[in-house]
Amino acid sequence: MPRYVEEQFLKASKEIGLRIEPRADGLWRIEHVLADLRSDRLQAVRRLGKAEPTYRKVTFHKEHVNMDQHLDAVLIGPGHPLYAAVDERINELLADAVGGVAAYVDEATESAYRLHFFEIGIRGQNTKGQPQTLQGEMVIVREGLTAPVGSSERFAVVPADCLIDLPPHPQPPGSIDPVDSSAAADFVKSTWQMDLRARCMEERRHFVEVSRNYLEQSFKARRTSAQDRVMALRVRESSSPEVALARQRAENDLADLERTHRERLAGLDRLTVVRHGPVRYLGTALVFPKGAEAISSAMAPEDIDPLLRQRSEKAAEDLVVAYETGRGWECERVGHLKIGFDVRSLGPADSQTGYRDPVTGIRRIEVKGRTRGHSIRLTTNEWYKAAQLGDSYWLYVVWDPLGNHEPEPLKICNPVKYLDHAKREIVRYFDIPSEAILNAAGAHGGSA
Repeated sequence: MPRYVEEQFLKASKEIGLRIEPRADGLWRIEHVLADLRSDRLQAVRRLGKAEPTYRKVTFHKEHVNMDQHLDAVLIGPGHPLYAAVDERINELLADAVGGVAAYVDEATESAYRLHFFEIGIRGQNTKGQPQTLQGEMVIVREGLTAPVGSSERFAVVPADCLIDLPPHPQPPGSIDPVDSSAAADFVKSTWQMDLRARCMEERRHFVEVSRNYLEQSFKARRTSAQDRVMALRVRESSSPEVALARQRAENDLADLERTHRERLAGLDRLTVVRHGPVRYLGTALVFPKGAEAISSAMAPEDIDPLLRQRSEKAAEDLVVAYETGRGWECERVGHLKIGFDVRSLGPADSQTGYRDPVTGIRRIEVKGRTRGHSIRLTTNEWYKAAQLGDSYWLYVVWDPLGNHEPEPLKICNPVKYLDHAKREIVRYFDIPSEAILNAAGAHGGSA
């Protein structure tokens, strides 16, 4: 997301000494790009080229460059020469941190666990047989410390952005013993990486099949045309010997065409080679449960009792699914995927065309079940996801879900747009007063 890209770039630039100044129009300015960031010693420079010596107007948001007043702005993000150079330099500075361990807090857990970070890749070949990376990604493996060693419950792959919602431990241990990540690495290789290789292989096979069919049809037409020309010249040669040279050239062209056909087919065969790439261990987050705290009278009951919070969330989600289903929409619970919302609801598609509007025909719903009158909390991941999805993101609030007899929840379309003025940021949450929820639901909740 642009917000994460911007935040990472600004912090990395500060660490490496690249000065970035804010402009009056809300964008950024880079007066001088460090010579080291344009040096050929960087792999990013050799791969993407050198960054410009200066950037008068920089943005990280695509919508800015579509505005008339920002047509001269430069969009910086992954794939841009400057972004790649800064990323490579900060990784050089943080090289000693690879394989390290840090402590975090998760108030939603009752026991400690580990998050192991890995960088995995899938390797293949291009049509010339040269090795290339087909896909690479970061994978986070959660290790449950209470599960028996060797059991299937010990390890699980979790979303790569799960660390966003976990604050650093306020009083981390003075020293943390090194972590043996070999078991987690074996789990990644035997599950996630193997599945990723299978998906890559299937995609490559489909691409090769389509390309081969097109290639065969194309060369068949070209071969037929070349053969017809050769036969025509042979017929003419019997009565006009002077066309012998033209006939010989036509035969050579036909032979070249056959050779090119074989080479192209061989190149497609090379694309079917898909192998496991390296698995690189990056580090581990040791996550502790939230320590004992004084109970504030302003806290909702579900903030104090984790079991009550789980029951309230489940009851609220059940009510929302029943409401959406009752109005003819198809619901899928996706909260376990940790993608920033709990329910994906699809409206009826057009009976003739099968078309469903990507905004009004789908709702990504974040469900909140709270004691009436208490504020609503959205995690940073949920808030940023709402900002990304805009009008297709909905906040559904169910008051007193365990004893709720109202079939319809409070609904707010695009909560970032209508609740931004009321939010209060607390560590990793955005706290929104119940009054703001009621006002926004009444004004911007929609009729359905």
